[in-house]
Amino acid sequence: MPNKVDVVICGEVITLKSNEEEAHLQRIARYIDRKLAELTETNAHASIDERIRTLLIAVNVADDYFKAADNLARTNAQNEVYLHELGLVQEEYALLKEKFHELQHELILTKSERDSLEREFNKPHTKDGTNVRPLPRKINLK
Repeated sequence: MPNKVDVVICGEVITLKSNEEEAHLQRIARYIDRKLAELTETNAHASIDERIRTLLIAVNVADDYFKAADNLARTNAQNEVYLHELGLVQEEYALLKEKFHELQHELILTKSERDSLEREFNKPHTKDGTNVRPLPRKINLK
C-alpha cells in the first residue's frame, strides 16, 4: 500500500504517494529544493517562466544523474580490474604456498639425512673401540 508523505519544496507542502520509505522521499524533496534554490541564486535578477524553470531543474537533475551513472560505470570497470588482479594474486599465493610445503618437506629430509650422517660419524669404527671417523661423503643438496 502506498505511503502518503508530505514534503516541502520551494516553501510549498506537497503530498507524495509512493511505496518508497518516507526518509527516501524527504531526501529527494530536499535535493529538488536545493536545485531550485541554486537556480534562484544564479538567476536572481532574471524573471524565469515557470515552465523554463522546471526544464532547467530537469536538466540539472539529469546532469547529476548522468554524472553519477558515469562515475558508477568507471567504478565498476575499476572493480573488474581489481577482481582480475586479485585472482592473479590468489593464484600466485597458491603456487607459493605449494612451493613452501615442498621446501618444508625437503628440509625435513635434509635434516633427517644430516642426523643419520652425524650418528654414523659419531659411532666407533674400529674393533678396539677407538673412534676413527671416516671422511664425510658428498651430500647432494638441490
